[in-house]
Amino acid sequence: MFGKEAGIGNVGWFFVCNAAMLLITRPLTGLVYDRKGPAWVLFPGAFFTGAGLWLLSYAHSASSLAAAAAVFGAGFGSVQPALLAWTIDRTAPSRRGAANGTFYSANDLGIGTGSMLLGAFASLVGSYGAAYRWSVLLIVLLIVIYSVYLLLTRRKSAQLKAA
Repeated sequence: MFGKEAGIGNVGWFFVCNAAMLLITRPLTGLVYDRKGPAWVLFPGAFFTGAGLWLLSYAHSASSLAAAAAVFGAGFGSVQPALLAWTIDRTAPSRRGAANGTFYSANDLGIGTGSMLLGAFASLVGSYGAAYRWSVLLIVLLIVIYSVYLLLTRRKSAQLKAA
């Protein structure tokens, strides 16, 4: 529907480029996550996801759509597995199966519900492009929440070490 709105005939390239970037980034960012920790993957990944949505919102040709897909795919291909790995890392070994199932159920529910809400929101704001631009605020919210989490956990850790 966005392709029709933007006058782009073949939107299939979005999915090809997105999938290619998912395949490329996941193994690389997995190594970064293992060596440096989740913040080294989540912050850049969130930035690329938001930038991909922003680029997508202005796409008006197959090439700009493909570029947006590549940037979005690099971000989402980093964030989604990093969040899963972080979830598993913070879960007791006996509960990791349940945590994995809960993560994927919440992920699927979020994508399904988010798609329906984004469609309704696009009707309210007048275009899918505008809705994608507004969606960037959710990525900003992720960055803010994760930053606050890091500040609070580092402060608590420092207090425990001082005690």
